Amino acid sequence: MSSIQSSLPKEGIAGLKENFRSDFISGFLVFLLALPLSLGIAKASEFPPAMGVLTAMIGGLFVSFFAGSRLTIKGPAAGLITICAGCVTELGGGPEGWHLALGAIVVASWIQIVLGFLKAGSLSDFIPHSAVHGMLAAIGIIIFSKQIHILLGIDPSTLKGLDPIGLLARIPDSVMHANQPVALIGIVSLIVLFGMPKLKVNFLKKIPAPMIVLLFAIPAAFILSFNTTQPAHALVHIGDFWGSVGYNPDFSAINSFVFWKYVFMFVVVGSLESLLTVKAVDGLDPWKRQSDFNKDLAAVGAGNAVSGLLGGLPMISEVARSSANVRFGGRTVWANFFHGFFLLVAMLLMIPVIEMIPNAALAAMLIFVGYVLASPSLFYKTYKIGSEQLVVFLVTIAATITTDLLIGIASGIVAKFFFHIVNGAPLSSMFKARYTLKENENEYNLTIQGAAIFSNLMGFKNAFSQLKAGKKVGLDFSKAKLVDHTFMEFLKHFEEEYTHTGGTVIVKGFERFQPFSNHPLAGRKVSHGYQPLEEEFVQAKGPLIVNGFGRVQLALLFGMLCALPLLIVGMSKTEQDLNVVQQDRTIPLEQVAHIEVLLLENRLAIASTLVTPTPEIISHNTAQVEENIAEIEQTWNAYMTNHLTPAERTLAERFAANRNRFINEGLKPVIIALRADDVKEANNIVVRKVRPLYQPVGEDIHALVKLQQADFLAHHNKNRPS
Repeated sequence: MSSIQSSLPKEGIAGLKENFRSDFISGFLVFLLALPLSLGIAKASEFPPAMGVLTAMIGGLFVSFFAGSRLTIKGPAAGLITICAGCVTELGGGPEGWHLALGAIVVASWIQIVLGFLKAGSLSDFIPHSAVHGMLAAIGIIIFSKQIHILLGIDPSTLKGLDPIGLLARIPDSVMHANQPVALIGIVSLIVLFGMPKLKVNFLKKIPAPMIVLLFAIPAAFILSFNTTQPAHALVHIGDFWGSVGYNPDFSAINSFVFWKYVFMFVVVGSLESLLTVKAVDGLDPWKRQSDFNKDLAAVGAGNAVSGLLGGLPMISEVARSSANVRFGGRTVWANFFHGFFLLVAMLLMIPVIEMIPNAALAAMLIFVGYVLASPSLFYKTYKIGSEQLVVFLVTIAATITTDLLIGIASGIVAKFFFHIVNGAPLSSMFKARYTLKENENEYNLTIQGAAIFSNLMGFKNAFSQLKAGKKVGLDFSKAKLVDHTFMEFLKHFEEEYTHTGGTVIVKGFERFQPFSNHPLAGRKVSHGYQPLEEEFVQAKGPLIVNGFGRVQLALLFGMLCALPLLIVGMSKTEQDLNVVQQDRTIPLEQVAHIEVLLLENRLAIASTLVTPTPEIISHNTAQVEENIAEIEQTWNAYMTNHLTPAERTLAERFAANRNRFINEGLKPVIIALRADDVKEANNIVVRKVRPLYQPVGEDIHALVKLQQADFLAHHNKNRPS
């Protein structure tokens, strides 16, 4: 046993006693970093700012006891800002959009838990590194495109509806109309964030730069009387934090396409980013401990379930705070726990101070995070690995910025496959790891065949996992045709870890390859004119595995991942898909479906008015709500003239009664309050009346839609030619 292995920090309560001082200090320093970042990430995600702190608290106080990694810090991440903000906005915005987004987060969290138990943690290996870095760089650009306006003091309500391209194009206008006192604090904050890493003063290196920003920004806002001289959006607003923590998710949008689209994105992007962080932090661990990716994925899913239920954002293993934890001397999971503990104390004692933080300072922190994700050096570094890596990187960025994250990452994967095919990767090796493994008393001989690339890496990892420590391992690439950058990085880590355990790794066959660049980990293909010999494929010893998964796990995982996109496609069906039956059968279905849409439009109109209660928007949206009420009444009267079954008539009468109460006790009082410019009272009515009264109305109209769909399909099947 090596000296490093013998000095491993203890786990559990024994680890708390042994490493209390190191973990306590690191947890406190990470807390100083996490507090402002959590506030900023939540605000940029269209969530109440303090809910970012709630998420980090849960990540520390709860997830620490189940995590599969020792040094990662769990909390909200900048990489999920665009998904969270998009989800809230597309589900209506404001408080309503927030509650509906929480429903999507809770559903996604349960899928993450299932993926963890299905041992899907290694699925991150399927995404090429250049596409992952491209996705993160695109997120950095998107963060910058929004936060630069906030830093300059621009009212965020004026930015609603602008895509990243539109936001970038509007920067000159925001510069010309900047709020000078707010912009001054934002610019100085940026100077501090970019300048701190360049200072050589040792004691300053121990203080997180975001905390230095707060030590400047809060007094500056106080001296400049921001609370009286600046608009409300200039300062962080917490409000009744503990009163808002409770059961918050709303699942009423679960039958919509948007809901399931964002569930899918939370699962894919959140899980991927979290797993990649765990992998990166394992490389920083001084004791080279290996995390349990599957256990950590399930733990993050459990944390997201609690966070979503109580009102928080989705969490991941966050890279900036995790690397800071290593730098500050954290040794075990207790550092993550203490970071959550200090956040709890802050929310108990420091809310009045937190509400003095200028949003421009938070915007500066997020811009700095965005710069780190999309720094110019990252473009150059990617180019140095290989020009094909840069193309995949840029394709992912462009597709993400112009469309969304899922299309962006898919575009990067497709581009990567294109280059692999052009460079000679055999189709038989595209998803299948082909190798022979031979073992004798003191030595393994592993011969790689075909291609060793990102899409079959899981299969190769299974082969490498069978190699017992302390032996000599010979890796022969003379019968391979292509090895990509993702596999080269994996090979480098394997060599380091296996040598660390006392073994020896000898690689041969690369002399016949042509690297794509001078970078030591560049991808490479067999030199022109050389044709590697093929030999009979021999399965490695052990249970039957396909790319790292057993048959039962693979079947369950494949079924679940296939079902989710099919469900999304099914949700996106429109009324045109149903025009294959007689017109008289579609009329009742069209009527109740139209009513359901108008009811949702009214909720969204009220929610958007509360977010931006200008006189023009109040006038337009309240008039629209009244028009919708009248149109619903007219459509409902027409629907009631149809032939209804006894079950339909009973349900219809119940809907009518519930809807009348919803209008008289909910919508009409809200309209009156808004037209009286009493936004606070309108918001209270929404919370106390509109939301609870809408619940039975929404359930009844959805049940009527289901009944009409069933009748519609039954009639169609009955009359379909045999």
